[in-house]
Amino acid sequence: MPFDITVIFHNPPTVQLLNWLVQGNLASSTSRAVRFWVILGIIYRDRLLTDVFRYPDLRDRLYSPQHPTSEKLKAESFTNGCGDRHCICAKSLNHWLHPSDAMRSQLQALTSFDLQQCETALSQFPFATVHRSLRGDLEKLVQLGWLKSLPRGEFQVLPVDLLPQLPPDIYLGFNSGLTNQRSPSQLPMVNSWLSQNLSRQQCLDLLVALDTISMVQPNLELLLDSLSELLIAEQDSDRLLSKHQKLPHTFVNLDYILPLEVQDRVDDYHKQLEDLWHTADSGVIQFNYEVIQQSSVIKLTDFSKFSSLVKQITVYPVCIHYLRRAKYLSAYGVDPDGNMGWHNYRLDRITSESLKILAWGDRDVPKHLKELRNSGKLPTSQEVEIELGKAWGFKFYEEPQLLLIRFSEDFARWYVDNTVRHPTFKAIAHPKIASLLQKFIPNDHEREKILTILEQRSAGDRYYQAWIRANDVNIVQRLRDWRPNGEVLAPISLRQKMVDEATQELMHYLPVPLPVNN
Repeated sequence: MPFDITVIFHNPPTVQLLNWLVQGNLASSTSRAVRFWVILGIIYRDRLLTDVFRYPDLRDRLYSPQHPTSEKLKAESFTNGCGDRHCICAKSLNHWLHPSDAMRSQLQALTSFDLQQCETALSQFPFATVHRSLRGDLEKLVQLGWLKSLPRGEFQVLPVDLLPQLPPDIYLGFNSGLTNQRSPSQLPMVNSWLSQNLSRQQCLDLLVALDTISMVQPNLELLLDSLSELLIAEQDSDRLLSKHQKLPHTFVNLDYILPLEVQDRVDDYHKQLEDLWHTADSGVIQFNYEVIQQSSVIKLTDFSKFSSLVKQITVYPVCIHYLRRAKYLSAYGVDPDGNMGWHNYRLDRITSESLKILAWGDRDVPKHLKELRNSGKLPTSQEVEIELGKAWGFKFYEEPQLLLIRFSEDFARWYVDNTVRHPTFKAIAHPKIASLLQKFIPNDHEREKILTILEQRSAGDRYYQAWIRANDVNIVQRLRDWRPNGEVLAPISLRQKMVDEATQELMHYLPVPLPVNN
C-alpha cells in the first residue's frame, strides 16, 4: 500500500528532497524546486484549493492583492518585487531553506556550485517571476504525476495513493534532519508495509535472516530496526523472538575476516557511498589508501616480503562487491599507479577517517571525469555487471584469458561437475581442446607447450574451460583450493604461478637438514 507522501511538506525541505522534485536537475532548477515544494504544500498539505482548479486560483493563494496579475509583464518587472514586502515574491530561497553549513555543502555536492554560486542561488527569489513560468510549473507537475490536466485549462488534485512515492532514504533523511540516525520511531513507512504484508512469524524469520547478512550491507539496519519495533509491539513477541533466536535451524557463515572495530569503519564508508549514490548524479570521492607491495625478489625458502605506502586516491565510485573476505569498491579515476582507469579498492585499506566528497566543480576532480559527466558518459554499475559476465574474476577491467584445467575423473564427478562457477566455466571434450587452443592461444610457443603437456595426460581425465581475469586474487584462491586435484594447463603464466607456489609450499615442509658434526 502506498504511503502518505504529503508528510514531506510538513517540515522545511532538504536539498535531497528538492533535487528529487526536479528529477536531479537542481543545478539549473533550484528556484523551480522550491516553487514545486510550496505549490504542492498548498495543494496537498493545506488543502487550500478545490479538487479542480485553474491557475488564477493558485495565483490568488500565492500572491498578495498588490501583486500584478497581468500576463503581459516581463521578468524584468519583478526584479525588485511587487512593492509589497509581505508578498511571496519578496521571499528568497533562504526563507524556505534556512541553510546551515552542512546544507550548503550538500547543495554544492549536488550542483557542482562553488561557494559563490551557492550563495547566489540561495539569494534568488523563486516567485519573483512571470505568470507564464508558474503555469509551466503546473504543466510540469502534471508530467511528474502530481496533478491531472483537464480541458479548458483546469487541473485536478489526485488521491494521495496515486502520487509519486519518495525513496525511503530521502524520506528518512528528511525526517531526521542532517543526522544519519535512524531510530525505529522514524520508520513509519517501513513498519506500515511490513505490518500489512507479513505475518508475525514471517517478520520473525526475516529478522533472523537479515541479522545474519547485515554485516555486508549496513543499510539493512533500517529494516532490522523496523522489524524489531514491530515485533516489540506485538503481544508475547519477546518470548517468541527469544525462542526463535535461541533455536535457529539454518546457519549462514560469511567469511568476513575483519575485526569488529574495522567492520564499523568499513560500514561507515559503505553508508557514505550508499547515501552518495542516492543523490542525482553521485559525485567524486577522495581518500587515503594503503597500497600493499610485494617484493620482486623472493627466495623459495623465505616467506614473501611485503611493504606498504599510503596514497591519495580521487575516483568516481560505481559499486561495491563482497568477495569472500572483505568489501571492495569498484571505482573509475586515478588509480594507485597514477593512471586513469578502473580499480577495485578494499574498503578496510582506506585510512581516512571518512570519505571526502568533492563537488564536481572542485579543482581536485580530474578533468577526464568532468568531461565524462558533461557528456553523460560516466561509468555505471551496469557496465561492471556486463564485464563480470564476460569472464570469471572481479578484476573486470583486465583482459580475459582462456583457462584450461584438468581434474581426475573421480574428483570432477564429486566436486566440479554440476557446479556453477561462472557462465563461461564448462566441460570440454579432450578431442576438442587442440582446436580451442588454436583459436584462442595466439602465441605459438605457449600453444605448443600446452599441447606437449596435454599429450602426457590421460584422455580419460576431465577437462574444463573458462574465461578468467588471470590476475584476480579470487581466481588464484579458487585454483589453490583445487590443488593438488586440479592442474592448470593454460594460461602458461598462471600455470607457472601454481608451480612456484607449490614448490615454495614443499620447501616449507621438507625436513630441516641436521648439522654436520666434525
